[in-house]
Amino acid sequence: MMAAVAALFFVACGGGSSTPSDAVIKVYDQLAKGNYEAVADAFYFGNENPEQEAQARAMLVSMFNEKGAKQMESKGGIAGYEVVSETIAEDGQTAKVEVKITYGNGTEDKNKVDMVLDEKGNWRPSMKK
Repeated sequence: MMAAVAALFFVACGGGSSTPSDAVIKVYDQLAKGNYEAVADAFYFGNENPEQEAQARAMLVSMFNEKGAKQMESKGGIAGYEVVSETIAEDGQTAKVEVKITYGNGTEDKNKVDMVLDEKGNWRPSMKK
């Protein structure tokens, strides 16, 4: 019984996300705060080469800083976001999450985020080709 409680505690307190939607919300939390490094760190690149993965993360942070921040600022920042739908593939390894983003100026966008279950059992946005 103690092992079951310990396992439950680990899952509840760990960095992983139990559903694709939970993971997407964590990413949008960081995006709204402008913490682009945390956003890039959340992505799964599928590379076996750590150097290539580090370069891809750096490029993603740069893209957010140069383009994403300006675009969000022009819309008044992110005022809110919500998951519209979540579809998990039959194999349970990938998912698509649709998110509605509301900006400070009242406009809205919908994004579809491809998710993947990584080798540690965490749902992560996928950059894997």
